[in-house]
Amino acid sequence: KLHAAREQLATQHRKQVPLLIKIAPDLDERALDAMARVLLDSGMDGVICTNTTLDHTAVANLAHGNEAGGLSGGPLLAPATKVLTAMAERLQGKLPLIGVGGILHGADAAAKIVAGASLVQCYTGLVYRGPDLIAECVQAIRALPPGPTHG
Repeated sequence: KLHAAREQLATQHRKQVPLLIKIAPDLDERALDAMARVLLDSGMDGVICTNTTLDHTAVANLAHGNEAGGLSGGPLLAPATKVLTAMAERLQGKLPLIGVGGILHGADAAAKIVAGASLVQCYTGLVYRGPDLIAECVQAIRALPPGPTHG
């Protein structure tokens, strides 16, 4: 159904819009296996790894650490990068991956590329660090040695 609807819209508007799915960092290995199979069979154009986490363990002792909702920022870096690595292994370059979550420094963005991301997205880091983060990320990514997933 999704594929047919996308084709109909592309024909109607004379434009094909890429469709990506954003996955959670809270998925276990079995769920990641299932997700990879579905993604490869569904015709998705890419994967955003990851959304916010529901695990507030890293901030549990802070003043607002147990508020409801997804957690973003620094505490998300490790679990989001772990899921990115897992999806890169499962998808073997068949879909582009966007590395998201916890990027507060250029090295964090570079780590996402090394883990298998084709692109990175910054949000919380940009809020806290401002536009200087962008230049820092670009510099760190450009400094990576050529590898199988980059340059």
